[in-house]
Amino acid sequence: MDSSRKDEAIRMEIDIEQELAGKNPARLAPQVRKQIRIQQLRVRSHLIMAFVSAGIFSLHLFPGWVPLWMAVCALIVFPISLLCLYGDGRLLKYQQQKLTLIEEILKSRGK
Repeated sequence: MDSSRKDEAIRMEIDIEQELAGKNPARLAPQVRKQIRIQQLRVRSHLIMAFVSAGIFSLHLFPGWVPLWMAVCALIVFPISLLCLYGDGRLLKYQQQKLTLIEEILKSRGK
């Protein structure tokens, strides 16, 4: 399983290099930093939403604390927020790898 992660990391790096081909890294770096901040906020919001929906559903287990319709909605939202958390987390890692590659390119050009 560890080798599959290495293969995936290599594929991501190749994809990033193809994406950066012909683009100016100095102009691209601020955009990527902004995208990383946005992705971090999205990941954080999905995590909070998962905890809130799990909390609402668990409060329904105590009789009379939360109505049934709220518990059902929370039960529906929980797996969706986990799936979004997974997807946005992977996208965040991709953006971070892209930024490190851009910074390496900028450092090599600066020397």
